[in-house]
Amino acid sequence: MLQSIRDHAQGWIAWVIVGLIILTFALFGIEQYAQGDKNVAVAEVNGEEVGANEFMSLYNRQKLRLQQQFGDMYDSVVKDEQLREQVLDALIESELIRQWSEENKMLISDPQLAASIQSAQIFQKDGKFDEATYNEVLSRNGLNVARFEYEQRQFLIESQFSNLTQASAFTTDWEVEQLAKLQGQERQVNYLRIDQRPFLKTAVVSDDEIKAFYEENSTAYIIPEKVKIDYVELSQAELAKKIAYTDDDLQSFYDKNKGLFSTPEKRQARHILIRVDAAAGETLEQAEKTIKEIQDKLAAGEEFAELAKAYSQDPGSAATGGDLGSFEQGMMVTEFDDAVFSMKEGQTSEPVKTDFGLHLIKLEKIIPLSVKPLAEVKADVITQFQNQEAEKEYFELLEQMNTLVYEQGDSLAPVAEALGLKVSTTEFFGREGGLGSSDKVTSNGKVIKAAFSDLVLKDGLNSEAIEMSPKDSVAIRLNEYQPERQQALSEVSEDIKAELTREKAVNEAKALAESILVKLQEGELPESVAQDGIEWHQVGWIDRNSQQLLPQMVQAFFSVKKPVEGQAEWKLFQLSTGDTTLLQVTGVKSNEMAEEAKAPLMEAFNELNANSELNARLQMMKANAEIRKLDNYLTIK
Repeated sequence: MLQSIRDHAQGWIAWVIVGLIILTFALFGIEQYAQGDKNVAVAEVNGEEVGANEFMSLYNRQKLRLQQQFGDMYDSVVKDEQLREQVLDALIESELIRQWSEENKMLISDPQLAASIQSAQIFQKDGKFDEATYNEVLSRNGLNVARFEYEQRQFLIESQFSNLTQASAFTTDWEVEQLAKLQGQERQVNYLRIDQRPFLKTAVVSDDEIKAFYEENSTAYIIPEKVKIDYVELSQAELAKKIAYTDDDLQSFYDKNKGLFSTPEKRQARHILIRVDAAAGETLEQAEKTIKEIQDKLAAGEEFAELAKAYSQDPGSAATGGDLGSFEQGMMVTEFDDAVFSMKEGQTSEPVKTDFGLHLIKLEKIIPLSVKPLAEVKADVITQFQNQEAEKEYFELLEQMNTLVYEQGDSLAPVAEALGLKVSTTEFFGREGGLGSSDKVTSNGKVIKAAFSDLVLKDGLNSEAIEMSPKDSVAIRLNEYQPERQQALSEVSEDIKAELTREKAVNEAKALAESILVKLQEGELPESVAQDGIEWHQVGWIDRNSQQLLPQMVQAFFSVKKPVEGQAEWKLFQLSTGDTTLLQVTGVKSNEMAEEAKAPLMEAFNELNANSELNARLQMMKANAEIRKLDNYLTIK
């Protein structure tokens, strides 16, 4: 049941993410809205069109987000057809909600829309909505006001729909109590394990069986097409190693970049915090009164540290006399930071107000900025100087590489000679890539895509420069091609024989387990059936989080029926290793769960019921709607 809650919750989270894309991606990284011939439909919902402009806008945003998330792995992880399907489904749901809202007169008023936009911090300046900032943000992201406000209104409608639907769901105390009992349950368990390995020696597989299996599963023995490629690699790191330098170069770089080789000024301070929290009954007036009392005691000669121990409401520093240690400028909240870095050593501040309350601050020590001498950081200066110069050279050479691989597309030798690179050759690899992280070239999604492109594979030309990382690029060309090939029976017969032998051994072990189970259910003692290959394990009491057994075994034990008093319950369970187990449950007991531990269960149940209600409503709306997806959504650009 707990797993069900997690599964449904994850489904809901995924749905919300899709639903929020309209708002979230409207503010970050949008491209211009599609123009011209994309003003067509990609789907129809109850006669209303879902436009290609809208589809491509959302598709491009989601694609950009996933490319940023997965980087070079994007092409191997994300399937374009599935992404397009998900985007279209999200827009169809959005259109269904819009239509339902119109029918039920559930609209977003202009004041509601304005309040939502004006409360967004991204559009605020000095804590207030600023129209110039609003227009600037929209313009910077390729949006006009009308389009953004349309999307924001739709987002608010969808939020209202979700909230109204979910509000009808509820969870009873009885449900939570039952779940608590299940969660706190313990079981007394033992098991018999029937090993499949002894049967490997006795299993017999005939040539006819091998041939029949091969013919039925011939597609499993197709070796996919593979390529071997030549490549030249331009690496900023390798260029850096060859950058020559003089002492004057290093001195000049050091003088211009002393901030890179210095320890910034730090300040050590103590503070006394008196909280201001109206909700907790802690008013500003009370805090000011307490601060004045402390100031009077300081004036009378009492120690700041002792007063911090007595008065400060900062649990992290009160016990140490308010000591905050040393810190750089910018590490504290603005008001506190400004005060500390404007004080003199030994000085105590006037009251400083922050979101935490009122502070008295004593500056204990100023640790001035210190610049490490060149001799001490010379190795670091050399590395950074070489990296800086290599970065300039890298982009110059990258431009030359692109030009040369295009102009002399039938060979990589000219670009290698001109740029001082070497032509390397990979092993064969398929569309799934090469040797993973151990081969950064053939495991790179961009390289794989280029290697199997028409330009390289069919036309036999050089690829353009492929950026594997911001500091590493390659250009490739085909060295050798191996077409897809069906393996002959003779090549795979031994593998098939081993697979069929194991399958027979597993089945034999299961058959033996089933016969033993009958005896056990008739009252035979498990100890009496134990022999070579059949092991009896006495475990004892376990809970759902037991580490004594494999997780799948624990789950299986808790799926066995409760035993009748004095009589064990048995269940046959096959392990992923091929071994078969006979699980015995002899006792069940429930432990009371503390009331505070039930709160998360109530929240989980509420979320599960609310999400189920929402999902059911959406499925019903889809079932009752006329929805037509047009094929062009799979190919439109």
